[in-house]
Amino acid sequence: MRSVKKLRDTFGSLQNLWNHSQIHLVHDGFPWVLREITESIADALNEHGYARASASPFYHFLKSPLIHFNGVTPTQAFKQKKVIMTWYHVLEEDKRLLNLQTLAKQVNLIHTPAKTTMETLVAAGFPAERIVVLPAGIQTTDFSRVDADKRRAIRLELQISDTAFVIGSFQKDGCGWGEGMEPKWIKGPDVFCETISRVKQSHPVHILLTGPSRGYVQHRLEQLRVPYTHRYPASYHDINRFYHACDAYLISSRLEGIPMALLESWATGIPLVSTQVGMVKDVAIHGQTALLAEVGDCDKLAQHLVELIEHPEQRERLTETAFREVKKYDWKHLIHLYWKHLYSPL
Repeated sequence: MRSVKKLRDTFGSLQNLWNHSQIHLVHDGFPWVLREITESIADALNEHGYARASASPFYHFLKSPLIHFNGVTPTQAFKQKKVIMTWYHVLEEDKRLLNLQTLAKQVNLIHTPAKTTMETLVAAGFPAERIVVLPAGIQTTDFSRVDADKRRAIRLELQISDTAFVIGSFQKDGCGWGEGMEPKWIKGPDVFCETISRVKQSHPVHILLTGPSRGYVQHRLEQLRVPYTHRYPASYHDINRFYHACDAYLISSRLEGIPMALLESWATGIPLVSTQVGMVKDVAIHGQTALLAEVGDCDKLAQHLVELIEHPEQRERLTETAFREVKKYDWKHLIHLYWKHLYSPL
């Protein structure tokens, strides 16, 4: 399997022979969040004239003097090139921690969007002065808020009652790319379902799921007799309309780097309930831009959702403040910080 991947990567990298970018960003090749972030950074660097930038999953034969591995770990050293690696979160028993000394020789800087990740890496022995903490961004032009008529039309298309209180969950929380019956515990699918079971005791809800590998959550919701709708968007950009069908979004993760739903819910005007993980812990303000709970606290998460169900005015306050806040995380603003603190020093 490794030899097949190596052959594919080498063959795909032939295009780099004609790549004259100054900064090349490497993503994992899947048509979802990592690719979207990587291409957004490259586009912003080009648009603002900082550097000629390109993005792809391929990194062999590169002439670019600076390579940025975004969520991808370098597998080799690059002579006469500067290397950045974005490390979103540190997994439990993360094997990369065992090779930190080797990694320190392969990369010039590690970038992370979460202070908790930085703290873990420093505790494991990576030099603090070579870690840059910068938040992840979003293309706010790809997201929008909608009025009641448009929301009603989207729900009609999805066959969801206009009177239902819809809670969204758009993450991949199953292992692999199949049915997802084996849960990815760091994403907290069990916490999500336990939270919904508590809300259901006092208020009927409808769950809107998107993405692959949601089998575990679907099975649990069926056991709870909670109605749900599952769709698989054709592309990342289609996710906007699914937010429009929601009344609230729930992040139940135990471990995260970003997560993107933080910024996406803010940009679409959907109130957010979340555990304090990753970038959420760094930038969200409880009671102002989100309702927050400690990791694994199903009771508190459920309490927050019930509060949103019973107090529409609270939903309005949260979404208005969050919508103003998300503008500072637009790539057209963030790219200046990325250039100043990440790329320019190299």
